[in-house]
Amino acid sequence: MKFAVATLVALSLTSAAYAQDGRVRIGVLNDQSTSFSAIGGTEVIAAVKTAVADFGGEVLGKPIEVVSADHQNKPEVALAIARQWLDQDNVDVIVDVANSAVALSVNTLLGEKKRIGLFVSPLTDRMTEENCNGYGIAWAYDAYSVARSSVHAQMEQGGETWYVISPDYEGGKVLENTVKTTIQEEGGKIVGSVRAPLGTTDFSSYILQAQSSGAKVIAITLNGPELINALKQVQEFGLIQRGQRVALTVLHQSEARSIGLATLKGIQFASPWYWNADEASRKFKDAMMQKTGNAPGWIAAGSYSAVLNYLKAVKAAGSDAPDAVLAQLRSTKIDDFFAHNATLRPNGRLVHDMYMLQVKSPGEAADKQDVFKVLATVPAEKAFQSLNQSKCPLVKN
Repeated sequence: MKFAVATLVALSLTSAAYAQDGRVRIGVLNDQSTSFSAIGGTEVIAAVKTAVADFGGEVLGKPIEVVSADHQNKPEVALAIARQWLDQDNVDVIVDVANSAVALSVNTLLGEKKRIGLFVSPLTDRMTEENCNGYGIAWAYDAYSVARSSVHAQMEQGGETWYVISPDYEGGKVLENTVKTTIQEEGGKIVGSVRAPLGTTDFSSYILQAQSSGAKVIAITLNGPELINALKQVQEFGLIQRGQRVALTVLHQSEARSIGLATLKGIQFASPWYWNADEASRKFKDAMMQKTGNAPGWIAAGSYSAVLNYLKAVKAAGSDAPDAVLAQLRSTKIDDFFAHNATLRPNGRLVHDMYMLQVKSPGEAADKQDVFKVLATVPAEKAFQSLNQSKCPLVKN
């Protein structure tokens, strides 16, 4: 198994404090070659390296190292990598972990080994709910925060009947269930639904079913290449021109660039972050543009934020011991360009302000990076499920 390893070494012996094993090692574990690679992948690695460099490359007088690996969207591969990192390579914290099924497996291992996971990509909330263990931190979003905001916006515009197209994997099922529950709670009607296997390229049969259902709104909870293919085929079949609306729960910067604004214009969705939301975010965008050539998505921004706050906690705690770092994170006010008005809850969920975004029309966009506009800020307490609804045993106890 080959790991791409990037090491930033800045050794200083001036600090009396120390990291327990002489270094702080950060492992970025994500998809770098299949379905989720375009929305995170190497861009996330670049963001984490940037966070380490901005922090100074060392903490407690010792070097910070960044290692990365491609889990290929396979839980067994991810688990083998994570186990080697924790048992043999002294990795202190694992970051990103795209794919909910992968994240659940890794989270269980982190609980057993008592190491920290900074989850950014995965949608499932089980890591901070039924399967919470105190070591997994969900930094960016969850099904509740994106699905409920998206459905509510469509219902306010008269979208009473729905057809739902979802991916057939753990995160997709979580999002599908949240969408359906929200539709029913708001008085809408689900007239049909279908799940597409991961890797599907031809969505024509699913789209024809949605078209024949007569639903006013077609909810698409796909992402990655599947979302791109589905939306292109929605355009080919002319569903929007015939009066049906398409509602997305998640849309990434790279997807919008690939699909094109002509196909997406006017679509609204909820997002944890957008590069043009404020001056600090634009500054991060400019730094990432120099490294990758493109404006970053929210997974890269969230990974940068998570790692930088982790390193600040290590420094403040005077140790990279997991329990000490977690205690520091929970007691520190977190408020940066990604996580505004943030609170780290006992179940590991970081709640923060979210955004309602809309895809710009081709005439509105200044360039190919200028794909969304911010419609509204959703306060943290409204965007995320209340803590008293949590199923996490750590909260209930």
